[in-house]
Amino acid sequence: MSSAFEKDVKEAARRRESERRATTAPTRGVASLVRSLTEGTARPKAKEQEVLDVATAYFLEHGYQGASINAMARSSGISKESIYRYFSSKKQLFEAVIGRELVEYRRALEHLDSILKSLELRAALIMVVETTLALITTDRTLALRRLIFDEATRSPDVGQHYYKIGPGRAYGVLQKVFETHEYESDFDLHKLSEHFVALMSWKMTLERQCAVRAEPTVEEISAHAAVFVDDFMKAFLKSR
Repeated sequence: MSSAFEKDVKEAARRRESERRATTAPTRGVASLVRSLTEGTARPKAKEQEVLDVATAYFLEHGYQGASINAMARSSGISKESIYRYFSSKKQLFEAVIGRELVEYRRALEHLDSILKSLELRAALIMVVETTLALITTDRTLALRRLIFDEATRSPDVGQHYYKIGPGRAYGVLQKVFETHEYESDFDLHKLSEHFVALMSWKMTLERQCAVRAEPTVEEISAHAAVFVDDFMKAFLKSR
């Protein structure tokens, strides 16, 4: 038997095993992964973290549909066996990548929430704008969001959980900020929070997505935050 034929036989067997794992392994889903990662019940091991680091970079560069475990292994130097030791399929690997990213975003929002309680309203709102725009206008975050939105058309739970942890949680953080300060508004607090999130980010985010502007500097974000918050408070709030 030729070595080329043996290689083809082994590769076919490996593909069948991969397909079997994908169909028999329990589907955890992004929501379950985020919950277990947040609670510390599924903390990735060092080698698993390395695989996730490699997979994140590869998915961001090639997209989900353009990625393959074989190509990922070849380009990174990590063996296919190491990848399949932790993840039974490309979909499960992708869900783990998205889950880990959402956990980091969730922790950042929780940390921000703990700080805002001690600030007066204007300072708190400026910090929300600065923190949010510094995160969502980076090349990496824009690429990750494109990846999530594209996959959400095939796996709605990916997009739904991103919305819950991202915009949904941001609305909750802002609502608590408005509740704890001596201001009134003609809008209920949830609607006020939605208006704030939409208005603070839409122009700069759209410009980044359309390649109209480069990644903003810290100084540009801070200047935008101060002007926006002052305008928002004049338009939407009044002292009690």
